[in-house]
Order: sequence, then structure tokens, then C-alpha cells
Amino acid sequence: MTQMPTLSIFTASVGFHTAGHTLPSKLRSIANAGFEAVEIFQDDLDAFAASDEFAIIYKALTPPSSPQYGKRVLHDNEIASTSSTTLSNETVTQEKTAWNAHGPCTPFEAQREIVCASYIRGICASLGLQILSLQPMRDVEGWKDSQKRKHAIERVRSRFAVMRALGTDLLLCCSNCQPEDQITNDIDQCAEDFAILADEAARFETTITPMLNENTIIAPQQQSTKPLRIAFEGLSWGTYIDRWDQAYAIVEKVDRKNFGLCFDSFNTLGRQFADPCSPSGIQEPIAETEKALKASLEAIPVKVPAEKVFFLQVGDARKMQVPLEPSPNPNEPRPARMIWSRGNRLYPGEFDRGAFMPTLDFVKAVHSTGYKGPWSIEVFNSSLHEPGQEVQKEHAERGHKGLVWLINQVITA
Repeated sequence: MTQMPTLSIFTASVGFHTAGHTLPSKLRSIANAGFEAVEIFQDDLDAFAASDEFAIIYKALTPPSSPQYGKRVLHDNEIASTSSTTLSNETVTQEKTAWNAHGPCTPFEAQREIVCASYIRGICASLGLQILSLQPMRDVEGWKDSQKRKHAIERVRSRFAVMRALGTDLLLCCSNCQPEDQITNDIDQCAEDFAILADEAARFETTITPMLNENTIIAPQQQSTKPLRIAFEGLSWGTYIDRWDQAYAIVEKVDRKNFGLCFDSFNTLGRQFADPCSPSGIQEPIAETEKALKASLEAIPVKVPAEKVFFLQVGDARKMQVPLEPSPNPNEPRPARMIWSRGNRLYPGEFDRGAFMPTLDFVKAVHSTGYKGPWSIEVFNSSLHEPGQEVQKEHAERGHKGLVWLINQVITA
């Protein structure tokens, strides 16, 4: 009997937190749509950890003195007096001696994030959802400035305890998008950066996890024992690394069991097929583009062994109604492909909404490597900025429908 992949979706792909779509609410919508797993968006976790809603939960979960403090029932007057503003006063009196995904933070902020991650893990467990990854870690590799390089390592290192609290073993890192004068295209340095981080992940597994078991609210029997892994993907607008083969060259050079490749249909096809600055939406001349893409996809199962494919993300896109101006430029610092990506991705098979990329061919190529892992939806669209519970429901259902369609086309057809 053919093994079916786990159905997953990125939490940002059913509604943006900036439109009031909270992480717990989105998780319920995702489970109701039939998904089995999720990727946790770092920004979703940040927003919920800093929310008034979680401030009440955090106060209940983190005892100030008595071991029984966290088990008490909050009375109405306590709830009314508890807010994120009150709790954030702790951060005012603390120096930023800890780290999070974005840089230095206070120990309070770091601990709050871990407690929040543990709470989210509990919600997912109650909904029957696996947490497959935490993502994204941005701008990690290739810094020329030694201080920024150290900061990047600290930012990634800070994710390991959060991953353990979430119960996931996978961190997704995307290629650096900073200006050319700040980062290098030296593959040796980029590989060295990731080798350091892969080794840090291995060290965390053997020396830090036992301490985490004893000193957090996470019970030892709930702790994951899987080795921590890092998956790397080339963004279609990455400064130097913007193709799957470039990302895989770094994976090969890093040469660590816990460092592998994330294949993303949008980022591969958005770079090697589509062009949001072209009237056709496709790189010109089209015939040459199609020929080059065919060769690139055929190379995937030849060059990449299944054990080095750590994750698969899928999605399609629509063309720009009006082609973008090539950028970055003096009036627009963002890359054109980033602008296109943020508001125009679609779920697989949504041809009636304008999907036009050869997503099916891409996924068939990755499947041909022998990859047996999850398939995960990653979509950004302007419609995700709309408020309301119905937005989550609609997008989650569209995502599930698209993923089932894709699986049927690739595996069961």
C-alpha cells in the first residue's frame, strides 16, 4: 500500500496575526480543516507570547514562589489586574542578556517564549496536530562583520530550547537577503557558519536538554528525544543563494547528519521559472526558461539523496496584474520577487484563481528522490490580511483541498 505523506500547513497561511488571527485560533481552524501537522511561524509565536491573552496564562503557569502557585485558579480580580503591560514591567528592570530569534532580549522575554511554546505544544496535542518545524530563521549565513556573525549564531542557538518546548526537531533557515556589501558569497564561510550551528544543535541534544527538563514546566516524559536538525532553503530573492542547487552545495559542504535541504516549490519556481517584472509572468525568453527548468528538475533526484531532503513546502502563485519594476532600486529597497511573494501565492491546483507555475512537475521531481516526509503548505496572500474567523476557515479548507489534490496527482494518479 502506498504511504501517504503527513498533511501540514504553515500557521501564517490561514491568516496573519496582524489582522487579529491569533495562534491558538488558527491552530483550531487548521485542525478542523483536516490537517495533521503544522509549521509554527516565529512571528505568530512572538505575537501570542506578548499578548494580553497569554499574559494571564503565563501568570498561572509560572509560580513566583510556591510550587502550587501555578495550579491555582485565577479569580476575576486577578485576571483584571493581569496584563501584558504589567508583566512587561519585568523587562524594564532587566538587561538584555538573553537572545531570541531577532537579537538580544531580557531573560524574562526568553523564558516567556519557552513557556508560550510549551503551551502551544499542549494545544496542538489536544487538537491532534504534530508540530513539524519552527520557521523561519532569517539572515544567518555569510556575515562579513564578525559581531553580526556572532549575533546570527546566538539567534539560531536561542531557538533550540524553544524547539524542545514546542516538541519539534526541525528549524528552517532561509538564505541571507542582506545587501551585498554586508555578506559574502564565499561558500566556505557559509558552510562553516552552518556547520557551527549544526554542531551546536548536536551539543544541545547531549548537554542542555537534561537541564531544560529539570528547570522548566515541561515534564521530562513530554520531552522529545529526536536530535535537533536544521533545514536550509534558498529564497528566490536571496542575495547570493537563490536556487536549490546553490543551497544543496552548502548542505554537501557542511556534511552533517542533522543539516539538510528544504525544497520549496514557490522559491524554486519563483526563481527559475517566474518573473513578476515580465508582462508574461515568466522569464523571457520562455522557451529557454522552460528548457533550463526541465534540466534543473531532472537533476533533483539525480543529485539529492532522500535522506538530505529534510522538508517539502508547496504552493503556487498568480501573476502580477501589472508587472513590477525591477528592484531593489533607489525608490524600492525590497526585491521584486519578495513583493510578489508576500501577496500573491496560491494553494496548489487553484487554476481558477490564476495559479500558473509548474508546481506539479516540481513536486514530482522531489518525490522521485524517495522523500517520504511531510508535505506542507506555505502560502502568503493579501487575503490573509483580512480579519474574521471565516478567513481562517476558508484558507485552511482551501489549503487542505489543494494539498489533497496535489497528493492525488503525484502519488495516487
